[in-house]
Amino acid sequence: MGLFNRRISAVELEQLKAEIATLRERLKRHDDASGVVDELSGQVAALRERPDPATVAERIDALSGQLSDLDRRVTSVSTELANQLNELGNDIDGLAARPPADGPDPATVETLRDGQVRLANEQARYQIAFRDDLAKLAEHVKRTR
Repeated sequence: MGLFNRRISAVELEQLKAEIATLRERLKRHDDASGVVDELSGQVAALRERPDPATVAERIDALSGQLSDLDRRVTSVSTELANQLNELGNDIDGLAARPPADGPDPATVETLRDGQVRLANEQARYQIAFRDDLAKLAEHVKRTR
């Protein structure tokens, strides 16, 4: 269409306006599509940053193994402490069964005291080891998030 060298008719002007409106609409759709493409690109980038499911499964398996080990240790410590408390209880029952006039035997009292000290020391060691295991587990969980 040669617009600059001639006069245009009203029909041609309306056609030109319609073409311009069509072009504006296409431009608007293109801009809208660009926004959608940008949004989708952001979502794809976020998906790429997610850890690999196989890696997550390996981490979960490792964490499960650590929890199982920790559970076995807690069970072992609990059993050991229960056995020691049972021994100490038997010693106390033995003292209670003696006639009151005799009084406690100094050797038995010393044995009981030694047992209590040994039990307290073991409980402290087990508690320290247990807290250390829990701290390591918490650190591992924090790192795998």
